Amino acid sequence: MMKATGNDEARASAALVSIFKDMMKAYAGQLIGTPYEFPSHHICMTKENSDFDYYQMANAYIGSLVEFDRSILRYPERFTDAKAALDRGENVVFLGNHQSEGDAAFIPLLTEVSHPGLGEKVTYVAGDRVVTDLLCKPFSMGKNLLCVHSKKHMNDDPSLKSAKMKQNLNTVKEMQKLLKAGGVCIWIAPAGGRDRRQPDGTITPDKFDPAAIEMLRKLGTKKGAAKTHFYPLAMATYDIMPPPAAKEKSIGEERVVNFTGCGLSLGPEIDVDASTAAWARGLPEDADLTVALAEHVWEEVRKEYADIEACNVPGGGPVPLPEGAVRP
Repeated sequence: MMKATGNDEARASAALVSIFKDMMKAYAGQLIGTPYEFPSHHICMTKENSDFDYYQMANAYIGSLVEFDRSILRYPERFTDAKAALDRGENVVFLGNHQSEGDAAFIPLLTEVSHPGLGEKVTYVAGDRVVTDLLCKPFSMGKNLLCVHSKKHMNDDPSLKSAKMKQNLNTVKEMQKLLKAGGVCIWIAPAGGRDRRQPDGTITPDKFDPAAIEMLRKLGTKKGAAKTHFYPLAMATYDIMPPPAAKEKSIGEERVVNFTGCGLSLGPEIDVDASTAAWARGLPEDADLTVALAEHVWEEVRKEYADIEACNVPGGGPVPLPEGAVRP
């Protein structure tokens, strides 16, 4: 189910009507035809390689919910550096928080004017919900994905556990191939899921899983991999498609949409080598460097998030541009 809240009902209804035909065609393929099964490495389906442009459909729908006059792109020069690295054949890894089901659309939507083509290059590490939920699937088909099964859903059906573990291994191998080839941009949410609003009404990026960051660090610095740059990326997108109040194990949920601003803020590049990194200085000899790195990355994302969260309030007033920010 999808519904709008408050004064956003008319706006959301108009947005739905404007792309109704495209969405119905996309969903018909899953309901009437043979449902699409995602491989370990899914390539974005556009008019160039498919009979339907899922990339454009997803961006058109999510974009209709974005109040661009209240949105923020912070530190565009860092996105410029990231794009230049990709153009040189080097890799970029965005380590970010995750707030809404539409998050994969916000990088292309908010960077298309300032950094054309950057959003199309991003490959997203996607969990079970993204590739199995019927409402999500057509949107996911319009993005580059590396598909993994999370620990939370690994035992949903014990008979499938072995196959899921095998696909996860294949996904890691695909990721390694991409990083070796170079010129790939990978986005991962190390928290493993979407942020949730706290009882006091505030939203803070969820803590990051050290193992998720360590996996990317090892793959990105492994012998044979192209040079890899790591950046903390904060996303303020929660209220465009707010998640359920509590984390649910089952697939499928009520959808609520709002018309509001959103924000991206790219933090400074992170040195993941503990022998040279400032974040590792002064740590006790017995410190867990994996945990320390994850804590540092999370803290960088948290700081960036604090400077953009004001733009993501439905019905809010004007949002001043923070230092180093532009309108997308």
